[in-house]
Amino acid sequence: MTIASEIVSRRGLTGGKVALILAGFFLTITAVDVVMITSALNSQTGLVAEHPYERGLAFNDILAREAAQDRLGWKLGVALEGGRLSVAIDDGQGQPVAADRLALRLLRTSDARLDRTLETVPAGEGRFEAEIAGVEPGLWQVAVTVYRGEDRLDRVETLVIP
Repeated sequence: MTIASEIVSRRGLTGGKVALILAGFFLTITAVDVVMITSALNSQTGLVAEHPYERGLAFNDILAREAAQDRLGWKLGVALEGGRLSVAIDDGQGQPVAADRLALRLLRTSDARLDRTLETVPAGEGRFEAEIAGVEPGLWQVAVTVYRGEDRLDRVETLVIP
């Protein structure tokens, strides 16, 4: 054996080097897995509705309620007016609906942790207002529930807050 062949055999691929390469490969995969799992656990859950199984069982009831709401013929107008959210309710013929109360929720589709319930105050017949100070700008959904006696109207409107 010559000196040159000894140098080549020392610098070649050895069992120790292969073990280190394999260990580095699997450590890299494990590190990426840990980052991905942590990110998945700390992000949105993916649930679109709470109690989806029970809602599925009650689907026909939900359809009946929606049909009853459609028969009311009520129309909603949601507007942003100087830092206040204004909701106007009419009967479809332009006449205001004298509602007993109105519930408002701001829903952030990208992060449910930012969802909030707004306190509403009557602002004339068929109108309610709510203060929206401190709400982040962007795309929001406004969930509106109007109550008048036994009648109820649920609607979700999209709103851009500048």
